[in-house]
Amino acid sequence: MQILPLKQIDPITSYLYEKNLQNNYYIEYIPTDIEEIKSALTSKFNEQSFYYIEDNNNIIGILGFEKIDDETVNVWGPIVNDTTEETLNALKEIWEMLLNNHRDIKYCHISLHKDHILNNSKLKRLHAGYVETQYTLEIQQPPLPIDKQHQMTPYSKPYYYSFDKLHSNNFKHSDISSRDIVNSLGENHALYLYIAEGLVKGYIYLSIDIPKKLATIPNLASHHDYRKQGIAFQMIHFATNKAFTHDDVETVRIYVDSKKHEQIQLLYEKVGFKIVNETHHFKYVRPF
Repeated sequence: MQILPLKQIDPITSYLYEKNLQNNYYIEYIPTDIEEIKSALTSKFNEQSFYYIEDNNNIIGILGFEKIDDETVNVWGPIVNDTTEETLNALKEIWEMLLNNHRDIKYCHISLHKDHILNNSKLKRLHAGYVETQYTLEIQQPPLPIDKQHQMTPYSKPYYYSFDKLHSNNFKHSDISSRDIVNSLGENHALYLYIAEGLVKGYIYLSIDIPKKLATIPNLASHHDYRKQGIAFQMIHFATNKAFTHDDVETVRIYVDSKKHEQIQLLYEKVGFKIVNETHHFKYVRPF
């Protein structure tokens, strides 16, 4: 068994593609398309940021750092064929090599399928701690009617200040700004506000991908002063119904980051969504 730096792109590409199709090895940050994997290996990694374990001329494990900013990386891996002590020791050695090669990196994000063979206890060898679980939920038909009347209205310019404040307070570090959302609005993107007593108490953003026959809910938020009043449930129910008014939509999907499964049951499963995937997020913070 030996540890080697990234050199031979094609066999590593094939290894990553085949492994990432299986829940036991799935890593969120690795693309699902084989050509995208190859392109990323070529453009985003080098011999200092990606290593693999080889045994009898066969790849049996990989680990790489994809740099996101000056202090942060998304981790490609860890992927290993087995959890023998020898393999895990080699994995830990690669981890330490990567950290030594990138002394400016403070945060390493690891994201694995819940059934990954290295989840939880075995991942502690890398000193990465659990952060939260991302649930992928889907529904294939409109939800059942509810008695309570929806208090939803399409976004319009007079409400920009209230929407912007609500979005900014709930998503301080989001990649998408309130202006980005507003500028995207059109035939395949919609923004709805929950307005009661003259106040914007929540919003939900709906996106339609016609070629994929898919609707997603990228963002929703309710004002912290009005939570636990059923507002989020009503918004999700309303947006899901709206999505299915599009003839091309066959599935509505939403991604939820949470530590509490009870939230999933109260908000999403009650509408009719079913969990189709769970990914566990871990974070390593370099000690100083």
